[in-house]
Amino acid sequence: MVRAAGVVGGATAVSRVLGLLRDAVMASLFGASPATDAFFVAFRLPNLMRQLFGEGALASSFVPVYTDIREKQGEEQARLFSSNLISLLFIILTAITLVGVLLAPALVRVIALGFKPGSDVFRLTVLLTRWMLPYMVLICTAALFMGILNSHRHFLAPAAAPALLNICIIAAAFVVSPGLSTPILALAWAVLAGGLLQFLTQIPPMWSRGILPAPRVPVLTPEVRRMALMMGPAVLGVAVYQVNILVDTLLASFLPTGSITYLWYGNRIMQFPLGVFGIALATAALPTLSKQISEGRREDFRGTVSFSLALTAFIGLPATLGLIALREPIMLTLFGRGAFSNADVRGAATALLFYAAGLLFFIAVKILGRAFFAVEDTRTPFKAAGTAFLVNTLLNLALMGPMGYAGLALATSLASGVNFMILARHFSRKLAMPWADAHLVRETVRSFSAAAVMLGALVLVAARVDWLVLPALARALWLLGCVVLGIGVYSIAALIFGCKSMKTLKNRLFEGPGA
Repeated sequence: MVRAAGVVGGATAVSRVLGLLRDAVMASLFGASPATDAFFVAFRLPNLMRQLFGEGALASSFVPVYTDIREKQGEEQARLFSSNLISLLFIILTAITLVGVLLAPALVRVIALGFKPGSDVFRLTVLLTRWMLPYMVLICTAALFMGILNSHRHFLAPAAAPALLNICIIAAAFVVSPGLSTPILALAWAVLAGGLLQFLTQIPPMWSRGILPAPRVPVLTPEVRRMALMMGPAVLGVAVYQVNILVDTLLASFLPTGSITYLWYGNRIMQFPLGVFGIALATAALPTLSKQISEGRREDFRGTVSFSLALTAFIGLPATLGLIALREPIMLTLFGRGAFSNADVRGAATALLFYAAGLLFFIAVKILGRAFFAVEDTRTPFKAAGTAFLVNTLLNLALMGPMGYAGLALATSLASGVNFMILARHFSRKLAMPWADAHLVRETVRSFSAAAVMLGALVLVAARVDWLVLPALARALWLLGCVVLGIGVYSIAALIFGCKSMKTLKNRLFEGPGA
């Protein structure tokens, strides 16, 4: 499982680095402007569908059922199940997309209430929404392909595919947008091209394994209905964070220009460790957890959950404190050029501060959510997510007045903490096994102690650097040096405090199969 997480995390890291480069290009060329606000609002709905299906409800509902069918009925029945499902999914998503294109103005009114109908930014948002909605069909189908490959322990192609979207957007920004009267439109076209490439690149590995689904007239088999029943509540249960971000966007449309963009960039930076580690570990853990449940190995299942949460603390805590300590240097180095001013840097850094505060909970929710899906319990995540969504909405309304967009980011982090606490409580009650054991508590305390030492070192060094006056290259080198310093100090402190997770990662990632 750890090696699989390493494969997913490595491929995701490449994609996220390209994503940061993409955002740096967009910040330099478009700044924090009405055009970028329009793009990010228009992209929010198809991107929400990607998060729901690509990293959430579809994959999490599909893998346990598909794995169970493979184990008990054989490969041919599993392929028949996936063929039925993908044909049904394509029909439903195509219909939703067509309706969405027709009703795009109404959609924009819902997700950006602060955009005045008839204004330039409203019309641009409608145009971009219509172009990007078909991305949903491509990316959700690709997500099902990902679930099939992951069930067969193939993780590289699905994890690497998102990099293609970033490459397309970067190319379009430089090559296509300068020749358009509406330059931002080139990025919408690039989103479509990226979705198509993500779909196509996963076909060869499925074809070579003989597991490629075949188009057919869909039949609502008992297995399809079983998954559909799981998937309904799973949409909210596993993707509450993305729904909360959508609410943030809606409310931020009432705030001064640039607020949506600041939230976008702050969230993008926080998504880097979340994707490289959190989503990677949850993706790798789900097939393992599903197989353990299918084989009746409940004690191994509990051990895998505890082990995954210990790794979450070991990597999530230093990532959180590192982002907080270096938030302004990170934003300045990545985006502080061209149309993205120093004031924009400070605005995006403030959003990052409050998003980063919830990073550990964001990751832990994904781990516990996968555990519930492995036992085909989607009601518990649904209830936890519903409560967290309500908390997020109330906190948004309470905090956006005194804190502006920063209050929206803080509300999302606090709501994720509520989501985790509810899941943890129900894990012990409903599954009749503790979510936290002595090993997890010890590892969390040791990881926090080591991360606190790292934070002190980073604050001391970063405070001695005048980041604003440094040339771009020197600034990047200083930031890289701070990152290396943080990793070094944390590693040494972790060894001193006796963190077993460090040894585990070293053995499983770098030693042979017998390690």
